[in-house]
Amino acid sequence: MEWKTNWLEKTDDTDDLKKQLESEGFDAYQWSGRPGGKYLDYIHTQDEVLCVLSGTAEVKVDEDTDIIKRGDRIDVPANTYHSLTVTSADPLVVLTGMRKS
Repeated sequence: MEWKTNWLEKTDDTDDLKKQLESEGFDAYQWSGRPGGKYLDYIHTQDEVLCVLSGTAEVKVDEDTDIIKRGDRIDVPANTYHSLTVTSADPLVVLTGMRKS
């Protein structure tokens, strides 16, 4: 499963990124995770997208694990288990969105 891409290749403007996500059918909003924060094995009934604005985290999608940083876009299909652990000393800040029903 290809779940990690780079949004900086298309724009470096957060407002443009939000408009792009909304044009793809997502309700987009900014979210922040505290340093060391663990968000383990959760699942959503809609597709989810996370675009990293700052910070780093270890992410597991299904059975694949990777480190994410500024510019990374993570696409998580509906009903897929995923986990996130913030690894940076600063908060992880992402523009995230849930697919509109």
